[in-house]
Amino acid sequence: MTSARFVLVACFVAGVAPAAPAGAAAPPKAAPKPPAAHEESYVYDVFYQSIARPVARTLDPARLGRRFAGQPREAANVDERDEVRLPSTWWQPRIGYRPVTAAQVGRGPGPGTGPAPGRWTVTHAKTQGVTPGFQIKDSRGAHFLVKFDAAAHPELVTAADAISSRIFWAAGYNTPDNAIAWFRIADLDIDPKAKVIDARGHERPMTRDLIAKSLENCAREPDGRYRCITSRYLDGKPLGPFHYSGRRRDDPEDLVPHELRRELRGLWTLCAWTNHADSRSANSLDMWVTDGGRSFVRHHLIDFGATLGAGANGPKQLVTGTEYYVDALVAARQAATFGLAPFAWESIDEPGLPAVGTFDERTFDPVEWRPDYPNPAFDDRTDRDVRWGARIVAAFTDDDLRAAVAAGQYSDPRAARRVLEVLIARRDAIARRWLGSEPPPLRADR
Repeated sequence: MTSARFVLVACFVAGVAPAAPAGAAAPPKAAPKPPAAHEESYVYDVFYQSIARPVARTLDPARLGRRFAGQPREAANVDERDEVRLPSTWWQPRIGYRPVTAAQVGRGPGPGTGPAPGRWTVTHAKTQGVTPGFQIKDSRGAHFLVKFDAAAHPELVTAADAISSRIFWAAGYNTPDNAIAWFRIADLDIDPKAKVIDARGHERPMTRDLIAKSLENCAREPDGRYRCITSRYLDGKPLGPFHYSGRRRDDPEDLVPHELRRELRGLWTLCAWTNHADSRSANSLDMWVTDGGRSFVRHHLIDFGATLGAGANGPKQLVTGTEYYVDALVAARQAATFGLAPFAWESIDEPGLPAVGTFDERTFDPVEWRPDYPNPAFDDRTDRDVRWGARIVAAFTDDDLRAAVAAGQYSDPRAARRVLEVLIARRDAIARRWLGSEPPPLRADR
C-alpha cells in the first residue's frame, strides 16, 4: 500500500499519469462536445449580403489584384482529380458518380412515404418562415414539420418542395425526407403542452380552433382535406443554419472557409437549374449527429418550397433569377438607357397552370442566373466549380427527373408535364454551355 502511494505522489509531482495496471481497461474517452446552437437574423443577412458585403468585396485589394491578373481563387477542398475531397459532411457522390436508379430518385433520402397511417398529434406551432405550419408526431412516434399551399395556388409550394428535395438529394447533398400528405382537422390530436404565440406575443394553449384559423388562407381539397408537405425531423441535435462564408469556429472539423468549398460554389449550378433563388443561409441546418462511431456536424439544405416556379406565398416574380433585390448593375443599365432597354423576363409566357407558377426555359441564362440576393460561395465560383455542378446536372436522365416530378403528386397531368419539360430544357442548356465546346467566361464583376 505504501509503495502504491509513493508511485501516485511521484506521478503527481512529475506531472504525468500513472500507467494502468496490466490487463486493465482503458478509461472511456469523453464524448466530444457539440458546438453551440445559434439562430440567424434574416433581416441582417439580407442587408449584409445585399449591401455591406458587396461594397467591401468591390474594394478588396486582393480580389482586385486577382481579377486584373486573371487568376481567380480556386476551391480549396479538391483532390488531384479536381473533385471534392472526401469525406465531406456537406456532400457525397451520388448521381454522376455511382449508380442511382430512378426509383431511388423518387424516394429521395427515404422512405419518402410521409407520416404513418393514423392520427397525428400536433406538438408545436411552426415558429419560422412566412407560411403557416406546425409540427406533428405520427401514430408511430415519428416527428414531422408540416407546411401548406396558399389557397389561391394549390399544389404550388408543396409540389416544388417534394420535387426539389429529391433532386438535391440525388445530386449528393444532405436533405430531409419530404413527402406529400393529406389530413382533416378532425384527424388531429393536440399535445397538452402545445402552445402558440398570438399576435400580441402572448403564449396560449393550442386548440383545434386556432389550427383551423391558421389554415384559413391555405389550400383545401374539395372533400375538406388539407394537402401538405411533411418534412421528417433530421437525425441529431439542431445547431442552426450554416453560413456560405467563413468557418464554424466551434467545430474543429470545419477547416475550409465555406466560400472556398467546391460543393458550395458548385451548388450554384444546381440552384440555377431548379430556380432555387432562395438559396441562402436561412434555408440550411447543421445537425450534431453520431454516425459510424463518431460525433460530428452534418450540414443540410432544407426548405425547397421556393424552388421551380414557386415563391413563398405564390408564383415567383418574372424577374426572379435575373437580378438581385438590390442590383447595382441593373440600376446602372436602367440609368444609362433611361429605362427603355427591355428585359428578357418581360417576354416570359406563363402557361396558365397555377400549380406550376413561373418556371421558364426560354429566357433561362445558364451563365448569368442570380439568386434573390448575393451568396458568398456563389460569388466566388469559378468555371471549374460551375463545370463540376454541370456534370452532376447533366447526369440526371429524363427518367430520373420524371420520378422526381412524380413525387410532387400534381392532380393535373399538364402541370407535371410542364415542370418536366422545363427541367429537361434547363438541364440541356447547362450541359451545352458548360460541357460542350469552350464555355463562356464568367462576368468581370466576379
